Amino acid sequence: MPSPRFVSVALDIPLLPPLTYKVMEGTSPKIGDRCVVPIGNRSAVGLIVGVSNQTDIAEEKQKSYIRLLNETEALGDSWLKLTKFASDYYQHSWGEVAIAALPPFFRSKPGPKYEQSLERLRKPFKFKKTSQAVPALQLNNEQTAAVETLAASSGFRTFVLHGVTGSGKTEVYLRMMERVFSVNPQAQVLFLVPEINLTPQLQERVRSHFPDRSMATLHSGLANGERARAWLAAHEKRVQILIGTRMAIFADMPDLDLIIVDEEHDLSYKAGDGIRYSARDLAVKLAQLRGIAVVLGSATPSLETWSRVKSGRYHLLTLSKRAVQGAKLPTLSVVNPKNQKLVKGLCSEVIDAISETLQKNEQVIIFLNRRGYAPVLTCPSCGWLSKCPHCSTYAVYHKFHAKLICHHCGWSMPVYSRCPDCGNVDLQPMGAGTQRIEETLEELWPQARILRIDRDTTQRKNAAKLAFDAVHAGDVDILVGTQMVAKGHDFQKVSLVVVLNIDAQLVSANPRSEERAFANLMQVAGRAGRFGLPARMIVQSRFGDRELFAALAEQNYCRYADSLLAIRKAENTVPFVCQALLLADDVKIDKVLEFLSQALRLGEDILAAQVNQQVVIYDPIPMAVMKVADKERGQLLVEASSRGAMGLFLKQWYRVLSEIRSSVHWTMDVDPIDV
Repeated sequence: MPSPRFVSVALDIPLLPPLTYKVMEGTSPKIGDRCVVPIGNRSAVGLIVGVSNQTDIAEEKQKSYIRLLNETEALGDSWLKLTKFASDYYQHSWGEVAIAALPPFFRSKPGPKYEQSLERLRKPFKFKKTSQAVPALQLNNEQTAAVETLAASSGFRTFVLHGVTGSGKTEVYLRMMERVFSVNPQAQVLFLVPEINLTPQLQERVRSHFPDRSMATLHSGLANGERARAWLAAHEKRVQILIGTRMAIFADMPDLDLIIVDEEHDLSYKAGDGIRYSARDLAVKLAQLRGIAVVLGSATPSLETWSRVKSGRYHLLTLSKRAVQGAKLPTLSVVNPKNQKLVKGLCSEVIDAISETLQKNEQVIIFLNRRGYAPVLTCPSCGWLSKCPHCSTYAVYHKFHAKLICHHCGWSMPVYSRCPDCGNVDLQPMGAGTQRIEETLEELWPQARILRIDRDTTQRKNAAKLAFDAVHAGDVDILVGTQMVAKGHDFQKVSLVVVLNIDAQLVSANPRSEERAFANLMQVAGRAGRFGLPARMIVQSRFGDRELFAALAEQNYCRYADSLLAIRKAENTVPFVCQALLLADDVKIDKVLEFLSQALRLGEDILAAQVNQQVVIYDPIPMAVMKVADKERGQLLVEASSRGAMGLFLKQWYRVLSEIRSSVHWTMDVDPIDV
């Protein structure tokens, strides 16, 4: 077959389709190769997505690429199809998705030492040898059935591994991987996790189970060189097991044979800026493209996943009991703090339970999903509140840093010594964050070893791993933290979990807040009693009569999810409809709402021309937190009865929106997690 004369190149430019370039003499490009091309008055790295021998472009306007980057194998067919699907589904150009999916090293123009850098990236990984192999655990009947079901399947299939916390899902994943490797010793496995801080613990567990299999991790906490090295090793089949966060879904693994998505319900799998993709959903698509199995695991599956289980699209694998013999789920007490005399925010039942647990040399988790010392600082004389000057929200009081910090834009300043409005020196914190609870615990139990784990204490490299290692080693009596402590950890001595301020989620206007509160409660409850200790969970809440607490007492996710699905179906909302948000921001909300109103009219014109009754556009409104980083924000919600109807509409709408001349910045969020 003669070498192609022209190539189609995708570039990281909005709305730009692949451009045609001439093939440089003496080169043999392939689909999936990268190249450097001239674009306007600059040059950029692009991806070859097509080849041909003819073009409609006049000869005098034809340009060739500047350099062919084929020092690595071309990107695979399934990777190209995945990025093309993501570009169509999330309404971005192919190049925006594909180029952004590459590590920075591979999407940057080569420097003078490019070849040397590439050779350094190919250096073999050095692994710490495990001191001894961890003996394989004996699987129970449910775990064995789950492994056997996967082993008996062939081709594309989506499995949902629904197991109560502590049911041994990780051991099931490992045995599933074993089966894959036994059939194909060269197979590759992609193992997705939601949080960076979960990767070291999981990495050690996987390495001890597969000491002879090459493994790497891929997440945003890595330096650019480390990220490029792991990605390249997976691409060149030098790594068989890749553990990573959502970005790892775009690793090109030529021999990929199994995908595992742990804690599939976690919000971290959804990108919050740029291309707002869902790694969980793309994992299912990638499995379909490759004709392999994907396993979605969780004690609290998302409602979207659960609805697909109920409809028969996903196959359910159930683990209904804890893996360790004698281990039981914690008993639940919901204490209403309204009519109680609280001691520094803690009711007497909580104080007594903590004291009893410490006397037994067992561990306590205090769960409060709010970092900092207090959500707001106030002046009791004039009512001044510590508002962020750049956002329509409050700056959080961080006592140990003596700062007010906005958790939305990052603005900070030293704490005022007196009220800026009236001069009163008696400024007071309102509410409690993890810092304040830590201080309270130190006052009430000065002899206890107390550790706080939240984003503030884990910013340094390996800080989270060292902190959790201390808990596992028994060097901590009371662990206080945010949802970082709620998932993925096998604490052997935790027998009491205390949950504070869950009511903030239960009264939120966000339609998904209660669903997320239930998931948080189930997950943190699962940290207790995992190794046979009798365990308790105490929740301070004024809403103890709600259905979610009845389901929580039984650790019955199915009861709660089924009741919530019935409500959602009656209301005809997610997951029974598809949603997309048009998000816009500018310095003035009036301009934002004017732009969104124009977008609404253009959308209605498209629907009128289609006579489309499957898509509904709602009126524009300001966002709940309207101002962030001096930008005022609004949104426009679109709902459709089918994904096909939504995709067709969004494609046309995106085109006409791009023709609006406006200073307003806007973006599209398909399948938003917050409305």
